[in-house]
Amino acid sequence: MMSLSKIIKSSREGGRSSILVTRRSPGDSEEGGFHALSSMWQSDDDEFVAEVSPLQAERKRLRQEVEIIRTENEALVKAAEDRVAQIEKEAHDKGFAAGKKEALDQEKASFAQVMVQLDALLKGIESDRQRFFAQYESEIVTLIKAMVDRVLFHEVTTNPQVIEVCLKTALAYVVENSKVTVRVHGQDLERLKRAAMERPEMLTGYKKIDLNEDPAVSPGGCFLETSFGEIDATLDSRRDRVFAAIDAILKKAATAVG
Repeated sequence: MMSLSKIIKSSREGGRSSILVTRRSPGDSEEGGFHALSSMWQSDDDEFVAEVSPLQAERKRLRQEVEIIRTENEALVKAAEDRVAQIEKEAHDKGFAAGKKEALDQEKASFAQVMVQLDALLKGIESDRQRFFAQYESEIVTLIKAMVDRVLFHEVTTNPQVIEVCLKTALAYVVENSKVTVRVHGQDLERLKRAAMERPEMLTGYKKIDLNEDPAVSPGGCFLETSFGEIDATLDSRRDRVFAAIDAILKKAATAVG
C-alpha cells in the first residue's frame, strides 16, 4: 500500500487558494507519477504569474484613467475659477460704471440746483441795486460833485502851476499871431507875470497878449478874448463840464438798469 506524500499545490478557485496534500509509499518514485515539491511550486508560480499579469495591466489602465480624470477635473476647476473671476470683474466694472454714472447724475443735479440758487441770488442783487440806485441817486450825484469840487479847490490852492497849465491849454485853441486878452483872478495874475518873466517862451507865438485881472474869474481858471471869439477856460466852466459828464454817465447807468 502506497504511503501518502505531502504535495502542495496552489491554485485559484473561486478567488481563494486551496492546498492539496497527497501521500505516497516509500517505494514510489518521481518517475512513477510523483513530482518533487520544488517542481510543483515552480509550476504553481508560473500559473500565478500568468493570472496576475492581466490584473496588473488592468490596475495600470485604471491608474491612467484616474490620472486622466484628475487632470481633466483640474482643468475644469481652473476654467471654472477663471470664469468666476471674469464674472466678478465684469460685475465690478459694471458696478463701477453704474456708480460713476450715478455720481455724475447727482453732480449734474446738484449743479443745476446751485445754478437755480445763483440765478435767484443775482436777481435779488439786481433788484436791490435798482432800489438802491433809485433811492440814493440824488445823494450819489451830490456826493460825487462835492468830491470834484474838493479836488479842484485843493489842487488850485496848493499847486500854483494850475493856472499856467490852464492858460497853456486855452492858448492851444488860439490862432497864431492873434491878439489875445487874458482875464484871470488877481492872485493868478501875479503868478503868470512871474512865470512869463522866468519863461518868456510861454507867451511867444502870438501878436500880443494882455493879462488883465478879473474878480469874476475864479482862481485856477482864465477867460480868453480874441478877434475870432472867446474861450471859456474858467474853473466854473470846467467843473460844469465834469458835472455834465457825470450826469450823462449816471443817466446811461439808470437806463441800463431799467
